Amino acid sequence: MTDEVPNREFSDLTGRATQDGVTVTVNVYRFAGTGDPWTLEVIDATGWTTIWRETFASDEDALDAFTDAVEAGGGMRAFLEPPPTLH
Repeated sequence: MTDEVPNREFSDLTGRATQDGVTVTVNVYRFAGTGDPWTLEVIDATGWTTIWRETFASDEDALDAFTDAVEAGGGMRAFLEPPPTLH
């Protein structure tokens, strides 16, 4: 059995976003050489990662989901803390 991780193809929409002094890295990717849907991942300055469970038909749809999350969550600070743990 192999533990190789498939190569990822990153969208040109991948990059950094800053708002109110908070900068995050926005990754939009899929497995290289496929027509698979796109995955959206946001990484804060400490390395905390938020990955969307849903995938997206286009890289633009993924970036729109990021923008919607920023607007609905009150800005970039929504990505700075892990969600509360449910017991």
